[in-house]
Order: sequence, then structure tokens, then C-alpha cells
Amino acid sequence: MRLALIVLTILFGVMAAPAAPANADATPQPDLSGFTTVSTYPYVMGNELYFQTPDGLLCAMLPDRNVVGCDGRLPGTAPEVNEIGLSPDASTRGLSTTANHRFVKSTGNAAPLLREGQKIVFGDFECAVGADSYTACTKGQPVAQWMVVSPKGTGIGPATAGLPPGFPDPNDFILGDDTYIVGQGAKNLFPVFHVEGGLTCSIVTFSGGEIGCDGPLPRVLGGENEVYAQLPGPSGIRRTDAPRFATPAYPGPVKQLPVGHRVHGIGAVCMAIPGGVACTGSVDGAVHAFEVTPSGVSTYGA
Repeated sequence: MRLALIVLTILFGVMAAPAAPANADATPQPDLSGFTTVSTYPYVMGNELYFQTPDGLLCAMLPDRNVVGCDGRLPGTAPEVNEIGLSPDASTRGLSTTANHRFVKSTGNAAPLLREGQKIVFGDFECAVGADSYTACTKGQPVAQWMVVSPKGTGIGPATAGLPPGFPDPNDFILGDDTYIVGQGAKNLFPVFHVEGGLTCSIVTFSGGEIGCDGPLPRVLGGENEVYAQLPGPSGIRRTDAPRFATPAYPGPVKQLPVGHRVHGIGAVCMAIPGGVACTGSVDGAVHAFEVTPSGVSTYGA
């Protein structure tokens, strides 16, 4: 993996670096062994299971969709966050702010209450409710994914594998309902959005492609005004008079991606961070990424 750092004292430096280990798990795996398992009978509707918690979360285990999660006010998160879920699809798991609630029972009587100290097992999902607004769910045996809702910290695990050391983890960012696709037209697949720091970015990926941003790059001394990561290909910075990432394919307003939120393209994701952006994608198992902060620009990839 190649690391390029642009800082005040150098314009563009490149050094060899070994493959990065996975980031440390921000949300530790919960231990549900001490909870009392209860019958699934009152909770099951067809091949779906619904329950609510004493603090008002509405939760579901949906084996046919391979997802589990909860809707409602989630402690330990931003005020707008109202859903958390586990999914094999990175673009639909984690924290969300949404009007399309996936885990609310839509027909029949209200979901039964899962009480404090109780656990329910359905398929390869387990969920438990503890004291002090604590709810946790796991998927798989052995456990492959987990989520925890608690005033002490709400999130999912494990951490996203393969990210560069210290790189922001998409699991920690909020997914909204907006796709950030500008305008209307055939094959209009690529989100375009603004972030803090004056950058406009786009994820132009479909069986490969490119992620990038146009605009002022902090502490870059050579006039470069575009940062990019090609999938496959190099990552870096360059000067351009034709800013492709700031130019939507179809006319329409470009929206701001709020700090703390993320947007997905095909095989790639960008996260709005204070004063900038972090984007990453992978192709054939190789991770490519860049991060723009007020301190400078970092790029990762072949």
C-alpha cells in the first residue's frame, strides 16, 4: 500500500507501507450468555420476529432479509438517529436517520415486550435487553456481527476491515434517506455532494471507477485542486481546469453532506468529517482511500 501525505513542509511525499490491520473495534462484542432465553412463540409473525423494549425501541429479526435491528430514539447517538441495524450489505447497516423504518411491525397487534434480563433466539440472531436502556443483538455462531444500544455507547461491530490506520470507520457515520444523486436521467447512478472546506465530491463507480473531490486542498503548495482514488489504479492529487467530480451529469442542486453522515456509491463510501471528507472503496480486495482535513491531504492505494 502506498501512502501519500501532503503537509505544510512538503508538497507530495510517497512511502511504502505494509497492509494495514483492521481498526480496533469501537463497539465491543456483547456477552449475551447471562440472559434468560424466552420462547419465540408470542413474538413470531411468519418467518419474522418482532419485539419492543422497556424504553420504547421497536425491534425485529428478519431472517429472509438477513437483517436485525431496532427503530426509535437511540441513546448515545446524535438526536436525528432513529435506526440501527445489522446487514451483510455495508450500505444498509449501522446508524440511520430514516422515514422508512425497517424494524417496526406493520400489521396486527403491537410487538410484545422483551423484558429486562431476557433474551430471544431466532435463526442465527440473538437479542437481549438489560438494565439502563441496554439492548444488544448478535448474528452468527460464532458471532460475526453485533450491535449495542446503550447510553454508554451505541454502535455496531466489528470494525470495517482493511482501513488504513486511524482512518474513519463508515460504521461510525450516519446513513440518511437521500442518495445525493443530482437531477434525473438515464444511467444517473453517481452521488454528487458538498462537504465542509469548500469541496464538491462524487462517487463515480460501477464495476470500478473513481472517487474524488474538487476544490481547495489544505496545505497543498503546487496548485493541485483535485484529490482522487481510482478503482483500480492510483490515488493522489492533481491540478485540473475541468473539475469532473464537481460537475453532475444532469442539472440540479448539489446538497451538503452533513458532518457525521455518510453516502454510498457502488463499492465505495464517503464520510463528511469536520472541515473535510474521507472516502474509501475497494476492488479485487485492494483498498483505496483519501482523507482531506484542515491539516492536509492523505491518500492510500496503489
